[in-house]
Amino acid sequence: MNYLTPQFSVSEVNRAARSLIAADDAADLQFEKTVVDNWRVAHQFPLNSMYMTLKGRVKRVSAKALTAQRIKRLPSIRAKLLDRPEMKLSQMQDVGGCRAVMPTLDALLEVRDVYLSRPITHQFGGEKDYISHPKTTGYRGIHLKYRFAGNGRSEPWKGLKIEVQLRTLLQHKWATAVEAAATFTNAQLKSNQGSAEWLRFFALMSSYFAIQEGCPIVPGTPRGVEEIRREVRALNRQHHIVETFERYSVIIPHIERRTDAVYFLVTLDPLQREVSVVGYKKRFFAAANNAYLAAEGSLPEATTKQVVLVSVSSITALKKAYPNYFLDTQDFLREVRNLISYP
Repeated sequence: MNYLTPQFSVSEVNRAARSLIAADDAADLQFEKTVVDNWRVAHQFPLNSMYMTLKGRVKRVSAKALTAQRIKRLPSIRAKLLDRPEMKLSQMQDVGGCRAVMPTLDALLEVRDVYLSRPITHQFGGEKDYISHPKTTGYRGIHLKYRFAGNGRSEPWKGLKIEVQLRTLLQHKWATAVEAAATFTNAQLKSNQGSAEWLRFFALMSSYFAIQEGCPIVPGTPRGVEEIRREVRALNRQHHIVETFERYSVIIPHIERRTDAVYFLVTLDPLQREVSVVGYKKRFFAAANNAYLAAEGSLPEATTKQVVLVSVSSITALKKAYPNYFLDTQDFLREVRNLISYP
């Protein structure tokens, strides 16, 4: 496979990123977009290396685990830099990110302990434990930060940052529901932006899941299930949250099947309620990446459409790892209904 290497200095990358997010219309900033795109795609080689390590370690813990990897989308990078003006693109830890969704908290902690007790060759940059210390938004999970230790042929990628994310299945249901809700409410819920009702609802549901897992709750939420149930019921009565989710029921995607595909280009148009998926074999990564950049570059500045290139083992795994790109919140909604319908 022909992986791209970083072609621009860190200072050029940071300047280009700031120019892109400051521009009202980035149509004339083709050089800046080229610089940022190269920086993003250059993370694919170290990301794939660490993804293979994650798959191997996870497999030994649980056959039910789900793994996936992705390069951060340009709109997501823009939103994060706008939310954190002090951050530079080169400092962003999750431009390349791989994820494991574990069936239980014990399985998650076992994988985390394997990483901490059996260090890999890459430079460990620390752990963010959002399970012991949930974000105020309700986000929970564990992030392990690394700098890629390039040597020999991998020298060009030395120092690039990759993040390993560990979630339980409950945490994954919550996080992907937030992503889906952000799409149809057109709000950056992950960044604590949007209506107070939606933000409160997700904080409460996260604490409900935390209680089920025997973990610390989200700051500012009730400590008991009954109090959470009453508040979620009230929010649902007043703001029709479950009904809103149900309006965006699962979209049946148009899938262009490819045998042994490992890279999937997903395009979501929530207004037209359409999803298309194109699969690429491993050796066609360059073609997949070029198609991704072309599709992303063709999106208008103000659009609800989303494009993402991800790597998973199958179409089935794709739907499980990224249900938000199919507006599929059925698993999450079952948890909500169980909570509010209980006597």
